[in-house]
Amino acid sequence: MRNLFFILSVCFISCEKNEGEGGTSSIEGRVIYYTTTYNTVTQLNDTHFYPKAGKDVFIIYSDNENALYDDKFETDWDGRYSFEFLRKGQYTIFTYVDSIVVNDITYDYPVFKSIEISSNNSIVNVPDYIINK
Repeated sequence: MRNLFFILSVCFISCEKNEGEGGTSSIEGRVIYYTTTYNTVTQLNDTHFYPKAGKDVFIIYSDNENALYDDKFETDWDGRYSFEFLRKGQYTIFTYVDSIVVNDITYDYPVFKSIEISSNNSIVNVPDYIINK
């Protein structure tokens, strides 16, 4: 009986939880688009920033950009997204940018950000994705 208790104790102590759901932390951020137009009055380029609603942001429960995504979140009206209930560890978030249109075909490419959650009960604010539209 003592051996069984020892084996169970070692199993519980040595079990380390990997990145993913089941924790108390969250990752938050925004997706912002910008456009540049020429102002004929001032003869300068004007840059306009606006939040991107309805944009998918993906999360990978590791720092491996080549892994399949584990979850996604669609931004709200103000371009905000949030991944909640995460454990400590390394994460990768990404979204796609519309890059170019050639012969009516749009080519998208991903923009990655690496995130580390170093403590429980924390909120990690990611710098804004500022994407050229």
